[in-house]
Amino acid sequence: MQIYRARSSVLWGWVAIAIGVVVAVVHVANVGFAYAHGGLGLGAALALFGWAAFLRPHVAAGEDRVELHNVTQVATVPFARLSDLGTRWSLEAVGDDGRTVGAFAAPAPGAAASKRHERAAEAGSIDKAEYARAGDVPGTPSGDAAALVHDAWDAWRAAGGAAGGEGPSITRTPDWIGVAAVAAGTILAIWGLLF
Repeated sequence: MQIYRARSSVLWGWVAIAIGVVVAVVHVANVGFAYAHGGLGLGAALALFGWAAFLRPHVAAGEDRVELHNVTQVATVPFARLSDLGTRWSLEAVGDDGRTVGAFAAPAPGAAASKRHERAAEAGSIDKAEYARAGDVPGTPSGDAAALVHDAWDAWRAAGGAAGGEGPSITRTPDWIGVAAVAAGTILAIWGLLF
């Protein structure tokens, strides 16, 4: 499987972990370990949320399917049931039955990048027909993830893959590690704030 995770997600994940460690260390240094439950709880919660929300989510393209690993769930779409990819808010897989699922790991660019895209399209440096949205452009998280999925999808079709199937096009399952990380982070934050 090929895996995509946005560089910005990796950056924000490590920043959150670093801030969490700094909060815990500074609090322990100021009040001593015996009274440091507040700083330890909040620091650990911040680090855990950073890991769960930014470092774990990813898009994985396999030989016959795409998997969108979000914070607390994994959505799987077989290429036989995939009908389109969208990039309005994030990379979105659209099934042949109209169901959609977004990828937390591949957000679409913000307003500033969208304005740059419009100016580049008007100037003729970007083909508006090929890159209708700023999120379609290579170099953006949603554009890079879409290119990864398109390449795997094209390889699947070239190998003789046929569209069709029964049941829902998107299978969603809980990501128990993500659920546990969010629950533990919430408990640590409450412990840090209240006790």
